[in-house]
Amino acid sequence: MQHVFSWWNYSNVFHCRSTLPANATLGSRFLACDIVIFDFGLMHRILGTTECVANYLDGGYMRCSWCLEHAAALCLLLACVCCIPRPVWLLWPALFMQSSYVLGMAILTMAIAPKMLEALTREVDQELGIALVSYCTGVSMNWLFTFILWHYYWGMEKKQVEMTEQRI
Repeated sequence: MQHVFSWWNYSNVFHCRSTLPANATLGSRFLACDIVIFDFGLMHRILGTTECVANYLDGGYMRCSWCLEHAAALCLLLACVCCIPRPVWLLWPALFMQSSYVLGMAILTMAIAPKMLEALTREVDQELGIALVSYCTGVSMNWLFTFILWHYYWGMEKKQVEMTEQRI
């Protein structure tokens, strides 16, 4: 969604700027947050970045392609869960994308942990507190979703093995 909005309004794959003036438009505020990594101003506060982390890596192009791939994998997951009785091998794209996403979030968290702890030793205002809670909640919910997804997969795999053994 952010990529479409950015391309439509700024002809840029991800026009994300963390430094916002007081009179910033709603569109600029929408693009100032990196929703994918739950960055609602946290990286700007603790790392001093002026753009989203994705822009420092490659201008947001890999983030855009990753978003498309993850969205496709999650759509396939929904179709499998809702419509297909034994979708074991069709769960692989979602398992791969979600597991790599959570692993990436863990690496990002470990990379920013020293700066995060340093920021927590100073006075924490409401803005930093909300950004930190949003980030931690998002990362935690994604870990939980990954565990649920893997357990669902293992359960479906076990049922498929049991059904195969009954036929033999």
